[in-house]
Amino acid sequence: MWKTVRINSKSKTITTEDYNKTYVGLGGRGLIAQFLHDEVDPTCDPLGEDSKIIFCTSLFAGTGLVCANRLSVGAKSPLTGGIKESNVGGNAAAAFAEHNIRSIIIENKPENSNSLYMLFINADGNISLEDASTYEGMNNYEFVENMQKLYGEKVSVISIGNAGERLYKNSSLQVTEFGTNYPCRAAGRGGLGSVLGSKRIKGIVIQKAKAKTEYPYADKETFMRLRKELNQSVIESSKTSPFSLVGTASTIDFVGPAGIIPTHNFTGEISDKIDNLKSDKFMSFVNKNGKNQHPCQAGCLIKCSNIVNDDQGNFLTGGFEYETIALCGPNCDIYDYETIAKIDRYCDDIGLDTIETGATIGVCMDAGVIPWGDTHAALDLCKQMGEGTDLGNLLGQGTEIVGKHYNSNRIPTCKGQAIPGYDPRGSIGTGFTYATTSMGADHTAGITLGPDDPTDIEAAVATSDTMQHIFAIADSMTCMMAMATLGGQLDKVALLYNAMYDTELNAGDLFAAADKNLLLEKEFNEKAGWKPEDNVIPEFFRNEPLPSTGRKFDIPQSLLSGIDKVQ
Repeated sequence: MWKTVRINSKSKTITTEDYNKTYVGLGGRGLIAQFLHDEVDPTCDPLGEDSKIIFCTSLFAGTGLVCANRLSVGAKSPLTGGIKESNVGGNAAAAFAEHNIRSIIIENKPENSNSLYMLFINADGNISLEDASTYEGMNNYEFVENMQKLYGEKVSVISIGNAGERLYKNSSLQVTEFGTNYPCRAAGRGGLGSVLGSKRIKGIVIQKAKAKTEYPYADKETFMRLRKELNQSVIESSKTSPFSLVGTASTIDFVGPAGIIPTHNFTGEISDKIDNLKSDKFMSFVNKNGKNQHPCQAGCLIKCSNIVNDDQGNFLTGGFEYETIALCGPNCDIYDYETIAKIDRYCDDIGLDTIETGATIGVCMDAGVIPWGDTHAALDLCKQMGEGTDLGNLLGQGTEIVGKHYNSNRIPTCKGQAIPGYDPRGSIGTGFTYATTSMGADHTAGITLGPDDPTDIEAAVATSDTMQHIFAIADSMTCMMAMATLGGQLDKVALLYNAMYDTELNAGDLFAAADKNLLLEKEFNEKAGWKPEDNVIPEFFRNEPLPSTGRKFDIPQSLLSGIDKVQ
């Protein structure tokens, strides 16, 4: 029933294939790891003709399981030089599922770099490459508005802005959001927007399918019963979850006073201004003209997202998340929600990862390019990236390249990718994940943060390993917010999988599948040239104590490199 759509961007041919039988039961990150292992040369140029980019759904897309309508995007990353999966909410994955599409693969590279196309899937399921030269240089909000006028207001759109067209290593793919249809959901990490840009594809536009899809459940009755039970458990847990009641910004209430939130380019210096960003201030800011508890995708029961409108009531941004706030806020000495929301809007429109952008601005402030906390100057740097000035083009290449350009002593990156919103000195298990994951520094690869976050080295390493497996499971089937509840019911999740795919798995088998996923990613990166000694945390985290605790990052390099193992 499921199918794969393959586009050759050089010959402009489109083929629809029966879904690879060996991939049945794979989705999201697990499917991407297997596909890239099977079809992509790890030594290829990420922006060259041998690279491929894959868009795929989770393994439960369209079934009504909570938060299963996430879209995963995978390719060799131009930012890290390794394998990359970035997943995102929005309405595109549900649109894929309606058309029975599990994956779309775009390969090769056009000879004529002046051409620009978009992939269009109409309501009848017909697929075509359409000339998009009219939209060259257009950013995401304007492009989506044009697509809605042309194909209907309810189309789902995946697109790149100027950043992706310019092949910025910090470029995102933007996806229209469920409910608002604005392109405010980002597959942001790893610079995958530039991979699509190298194929000279502006975006993918999908009309709602006319025909209703019937999914091939092995045991539909059992699936529906288990789905109801699992969904209800998430509903119950969400009633008291700060992520549901406030949003991911509620994280600041814990990590702010603890000094774990990045401040002043990861010095960890705590400012009393952090109170300006706590949950009560966030709620006042969002609900002044917008609202919280907004679902970013069909089937979301957690509703950790939000809608932010300006003083005139016009949509400013959505999906205003903790990571964006932390990196574009305190990391740059900015404690003003209005400015941070404007930076978020610029990034979504141009097509930039907000984490990488905030870290880059922080490095620029540390290097004296602009003053600390200067909101106007920070917004101007975003504008320069959009306009493609010399400075803007430099900034678009990411934090590490910018830091090296300015001979910075503190460059907060692992494997070329900016560290997200948790200082590794304040959560050493999370730091271990940053250094060892195949994804580069990425909070979605397995953070250990929480009330039980271990502080001793042995437990921190073990917890990181467990969380890296759990997050790999989540990235294949749902979102990490839902997995916070579902993770305690993996036996039941395995039964749900069995009722869908006619297997006999248990919770241990799900962990084994995650282990295979992680090993495939590691193997790809080793063939790409990654070495164990590349598993490092920036030296300043080892030399400078975190002001709030006095602790330095102290997991030995031999453990990061895998030379030694915890007992």
